[in-house]
Amino acid sequence: MLDSIHVYVHLRIFILNYDSINLGVAESNSRGNLQDREMKRMANSTFTAHLTSTDMAKIHSITLGGYQSTAVCPPPMTKDFPGTTSPHQLFLASIGACVNLVFEIALEKARIKLLDLHSEIVGHYDTDEESGQSRFTVIEVTTKATVTKGVNGRKVRRLYEVAHDNCPIGNCLIGSCVKLVTNLDIAFR
Repeated sequence: MLDSIHVYVHLRIFILNYDSINLGVAESNSRGNLQDREMKRMANSTFTAHLTSTDMAKIHSITLGGYQSTAVCPPPMTKDFPGTTSPHQLFLASIGACVNLVFEIALEKARIKLLDLHSEIVGHYDTDEESGQSRFTVIEVTTKATVTKGVNGRKVRRLYEVAHDNCPIGNCLIGSCVKLVTNLDIAFR
């Protein structure tokens, strides 16, 4: 049995001009230095999520980052309970969001203005008939990035490859039975 689970991630990018934000005397006006400090703060971190059962069977509440909650249930139940998601969709969304966020950071460090970013994440899910074990076999992240006219498309593509290679969530798949495939379409505006 082979199913595909689709997750659509659409991030509308609002470019902030860090130079116009008063970051204080100790802070630098350089975007790169600000990002470097943010990434260093994240190194060797511990991330938590809390899962709590609800009054309904097989529907749990997940609290992410200490303040955001969502209801999670098995995939077949999501159509009967609007507003819920499945662990499968959360897994796919985390990989797609990670690739895109690392890509956005790489573009910013390269001083390439990102106008829009849209991704479709498709997970190919297979159940072994003999053992009954289910798993994702391939996860495809297809991203469309819109950048300003005149930007070197090869450089943008290379930065996307860097994002694929440096996504910590995607890197968890290395050595597993899951293949991560990333594709980039570039639009210029």
